[in-house]
Amino acid sequence: MKTYPLFALLVDRPCLVVGGGAVGERKVRDLLAAGARVTVVSRALAPGLADLADKGRIQFIQGDFEPKHLDGMTLVIGATDNQKVNREISAAAQARGLFVNIVDQPDLCTFIVPAQVRRGPLTIAVSTGGTSPALARQIREKLEKQFGPDYGRYLRVLQAVRNRILACRRGHPENPRLFQSLITGALQEAIVRDDRPRALAVLEAALGEVLASEELAAALEEAWEEES
Repeated sequence: MKTYPLFALLVDRPCLVVGGGAVGERKVRDLLAAGARVTVVSRALAPGLADLADKGRIQFIQGDFEPKHLDGMTLVIGATDNQKVNREISAAAQARGLFVNIVDQPDLCTFIVPAQVRRGPLTIAVSTGGTSPALARQIREKLEKQFGPDYGRYLRVLQAVRNRILACRRGHPENPRLFQSLITGALQEAIVRDDRPRALAVLEAALGEVLASEELAAALEEAWEEES
């Protein structure tokens, strides 16, 4: 299956998940992590989904899928074990020009959800075009070991510093060199070791002529404590 890789921006966009079981819950949590507004249609909900509904984090429509549930949606996921219902979801969504994914049925999909590694702002996606989800999972597991939890903080530090540089000298010809100097290893090593003074020293050595030490310290503090 030929695919075109992309990352969808779903913040505050309405998305529909049909199916309230364990698979549906995984899809819902992925969508919530992307900032989507999620509606779930199902006769019943798994405990985790029921908890999300009770907390108001998702909208729950109890009952069977109907095409009207697609009204206003941006993206649709079918996560039921009923093949007839899955085909109905796919047909109705495609008739409206909506992106639709039917779990484990690539022939009914207009997009495939890749295996993912998330580390804060970093997302690595792996797809085998629907041919071997097991291999995609295996590759994902290898990447999870290679890109540890420290990458979340590392990316936040890079972003905080980059934002400050662009705020004072956007378009400067030396910016690419400065950004490159931060990904040579010393900064990440300090972050892996949870060594904030060393990380600040690395930033000062690389950017001291552009940003004051106080501003670099503020950027570091902002990124260091933020949750992934």
